[in-house]
Amino acid sequence: MILYQHQIPALFIWIGLATGLLVLLYSSWRYLKPDIPTLVGLGFRIAFLGLLTWCLFLPERKDTETHTLKPRFVVAIDISKSMLMTPQEGLVSNRWSDAQTVLRQSWKNMVGVDCDIDAYAFATEVGPRIDLAATDSLVPEGNATLLRESLTKIMDRYRGQNVAGVLLLSDGIDTKEAYDDWANEPWSWPVYTFSMEPVEAWEVEGDLRIDTVKTPRRVTVGWQTELRAVVSGQGTKGQPANVQLFRDSKLIQEIPTQIAAEGGSREVVFQLDHPEVGVFTYSVFVPPLPNETSTNDNSYAVSVQVVDARNRVLYVEGPPRWESKYLTRALKSNASITPLCFVRGPNQRFITYGARGNMTADMTAEQLAFFKIVIIGNLDAEELGESRAQNLLKFVDSGGSLVLLGGSKGWGPDGFLQTSLKKLVPVKKMSDTMTEAKYPVSLTDSGTGHPAFAGDSELWQIIPPVLSLFPDAALSAGAEALVAAQAPEGAQPIVVVQRYGQGKVVAILTDSLWRWQLSPNANKNKPYQRFWDQLISWLSPSEKELAPDQVELFADREQLYLGDELELSARVGIRRASGEEEKPDPASSSPVSCEIITPDERPLPYNMTRQNVVTPSGRSFPGFAVKFKAQQPGLHKAVATTEINGKKVVSEPVSFFVKPFTPESMPRPVNTTVLKNIARTSGGQYFDDLEALNEALSQLKPAGTEEESVQYSSLWQSVLIISCLMAFLSIEWAIRKWRNMP
Repeated sequence: MILYQHQIPALFIWIGLATGLLVLLYSSWRYLKPDIPTLVGLGFRIAFLGLLTWCLFLPERKDTETHTLKPRFVVAIDISKSMLMTPQEGLVSNRWSDAQTVLRQSWKNMVGVDCDIDAYAFATEVGPRIDLAATDSLVPEGNATLLRESLTKIMDRYRGQNVAGVLLLSDGIDTKEAYDDWANEPWSWPVYTFSMEPVEAWEVEGDLRIDTVKTPRRVTVGWQTELRAVVSGQGTKGQPANVQLFRDSKLIQEIPTQIAAEGGSREVVFQLDHPEVGVFTYSVFVPPLPNETSTNDNSYAVSVQVVDARNRVLYVEGPPRWESKYLTRALKSNASITPLCFVRGPNQRFITYGARGNMTADMTAEQLAFFKIVIIGNLDAEELGESRAQNLLKFVDSGGSLVLLGGSKGWGPDGFLQTSLKKLVPVKKMSDTMTEAKYPVSLTDSGTGHPAFAGDSELWQIIPPVLSLFPDAALSAGAEALVAAQAPEGAQPIVVVQRYGQGKVVAILTDSLWRWQLSPNANKNKPYQRFWDQLISWLSPSEKELAPDQVELFADREQLYLGDELELSARVGIRRASGEEEKPDPASSSPVSCEIITPDERPLPYNMTRQNVVTPSGRSFPGFAVKFKAQQPGLHKAVATTEINGKKVVSEPVSFFVKPFTPESMPRPVNTTVLKNIARTSGGQYFDDLEALNEALSQLKPAGTEEESVQYSSLWQSVLIISCLMAFLSIEWAIRKWRNMP
């Protein structure tokens, strides 16, 4: 196929050719003799113009060729030490030799006809792609198996490619994952698995162990959390075991459990209360079975830091009303905040709820800096005062959150819109007369997907109506109505939000939310509490950013084994002299040191080196890091220390647990449950017979994919075309010189 890539309109080219020919023909007729040499020269000149015109069209030739690409077939082979296990001592065969036997079968010859076979070895990391023949030289020496991560990484490498299937040669043991339910995840391609030994061949001594413990490591005082411990074992003969929970060496709970005689795992869940601030060590212990020899894995410890709520909320209200009564209760019931409530009482004096300290209702800039969220109740412009309004304006502009709860005075003719707050109020005008009726409530389209309420759609199916509203509200530019009431004249917004500066503003255009607390099913559904909890959660500032004058320490994992290496990283927040926060910059701070407290209370000091570190959320910052090699089992604690602006700053403690054994050397059978589930959910097949595997893989007939390749070659940028152009001109010029023509 020939394509023309000219950019000049074709009409212009044709006009140029026609003009050239006319001039040539006219001049030849007018000035030259009509003899043979003249006609020959004229012919070469016309040939030159024709060939030049063709070149101006920039002709190219397009050649299309179709190729059939073979699909890939991937072999993933486990090279961890557990592959050397065998059910009984003295047996020549083990999992590794069985895996090598699988690789020597004839299936690879049949599959290799239709597929390109790639092999990967994995343990804690996935190795490079190798030929299938190179698997003979592999040695199973990995100290751990990250089966889930390795399988995911291998599939990521082939994302978007045609893969016929994956042959997984592993014992199904993942030393990182506490539960086996990860194997039920969907997988990109069929995975074929093979059990290298019968489970019933194993006869092991009785053993119980704590595999892992999961619980929030940093909680707010007053919260209730769960501590989940995974208890595993084998050879238990079905005997029950009492799992014990200790807090700071004091027994606080005990829960019975039972492991099947053939072995397995059970999850035990403890409920934790956190009534006071501090750092507490929780230890989970399962008593050893009779004659159990390996008892160093029967306990597991974690530390939990209980802190005061960072998100402090200020609520300032006029004279007591039903809204203030129930809102104060709702704020006090929210464990994620620390509320301070001022309600105007007799003689214009405020009644205080919460830890007041030296705080007042004056709302000075210094006082507002202590809070994250401010709620203003039913105050008119005079009661609020212009000074407070100006301070609130700056508070929101700097990142604070403001709720204008309002009421008949707050939204009346002398309310918020008559103060400096008019700049941030998400409604620019409304009726200053409140109407009363029963108005059904629902989320707007914006509210359905808004993070403030999107997580609890059930709430808006049972929400009671409101009994008052301020109609005809016109939203400010950039404002969104999240909740609306259905009035006879149409939908009327009652919860409106917008961002102002770096902060958030909420306007509530009803004074009857408190009636939700008195609805028939309020004790069961808690619509009032749920509404405020969700709104407060959205208004609360993100904790992703590091606060100024603070050093943060974090570990790359919470659990490791003896001999493993852990990396501790730190980043620093600096406050300028002006009080503004800047990005963490270790170059402008003092060196950071790290102290690790071992289980026997021995401090180990380390100097951290400057380098870029990645936070648990995936963000990269300049910071500090140090590596620690685990040489003692048990719970370790670490803190980082630096000096900022002449002041010593210490990080919050970080803890990690060192398990006293290498899981790859612990006798255990092949995890057939994991292998079967991976095969089932991926659309592959599980085999416990070598002949069945060999036959099934040999019968794979994967379809290849056709791919077109296109090649373009220029038809005018060639030696032949350029030579012809030069030859035509040269011959015509030679004829003219020979005839002494001008």
